[in-house]
Amino acid sequence: MTRKSIQYELLQCALKGITDNHTIVAYKKDCKLFANYCRSQGWNTYEAVMLERYSILQAYERHLEKCDYTASTIHRRLSAPCKGLGINMREIKKPKRLSGQIIRSRDISANKQGRKEAGKAKYSRLVTLQNCVGIRRSELARLKGKDLCRDESGYLCVRVERGKGGKEQLQRVLVSDIDLVKGIFASVADNQKVFSSEEMKNKIDLHMIRREQAQRAYSYYLERIRGDPDYSAKAKRELIKRYAVYNKSRTEGKPVEWLEKNVKQGQPYYVRGDNRSKALAQNKPVEYDRLALLMVSVFHLSHWRLDVTVTNYMI
Repeated sequence: MTRKSIQYELLQCALKGITDNHTIVAYKKDCKLFANYCRSQGWNTYEAVMLERYSILQAYERHLEKCDYTASTIHRRLSAPCKGLGINMREIKKPKRLSGQIIRSRDISANKQGRKEAGKAKYSRLVTLQNCVGIRRSELARLKGKDLCRDESGYLCVRVERGKGGKEQLQRVLVSDIDLVKGIFASVADNQKVFSSEEMKNKIDLHMIRREQAQRAYSYYLERIRGDPDYSAKAKRELIKRYAVYNKSRTEGKPVEWLEKNVKQGQPYYVRGDNRSKALAQNKPVEYDRLALLMVSVFHLSHWRLDVTVTNYMI
């Protein structure tokens, strides 16, 4: 009987249920690195690794720490091997990821080439649409003409057929951006990609633009909530509708509970810990309106947790 490699066997389990291409590529790389480590330590078969999987994974974690990888990188490197070996990551001791250490897209002095390319005419369509919808690079590359649509409440949206985790998501378009978005999609056939491969070959910091768009959306919703006494109730109805569409397996009695848990009767969302220190250092707010924040999270980022939005996009 032909014995499969450690990497092959790991991937068979690790990739179950995963359809997102970005995740697949990352898992393949991380399974290969783990398999190489196992062989270097004398474990040459998947069966041998399975017998001592807890101790091997913990030893691998210590190896990653000795290589001076950040906590976030260690978590990512462990994710695929843990899944491939049927181990919950919480069972492996590892350094805690601190939200205050997140620096992606925050160093304005970095990526000079990307900043230069962002101003070039050949990328103007890409930058314009990203300013309006704020989605991930891989999602922009897959967009087609048919992906301009309306959501369950009638708002103009850009559909991301396979977002993070392979899930469909709808990115709302703010009123001020409708004409710009329609203009870009107007000349694109239904099954034609919105952007060519040449347009996508650049070092533009598209994630930074995603952050900026999220912050702009927050300002929009905050202004609506403060200026229109009837808007809060309308916004809550729209959030419940979206929850019902994308959480069908948990809809009975859950949408209202989910909303109340996040909105907390209008209590502000307070930034704490490292994030608070970082926000104060940047003259950023340390208090947010929960309803406005939830509108951004759900309709513009396709997240369902406020802490993810604050940590990664507001600060």
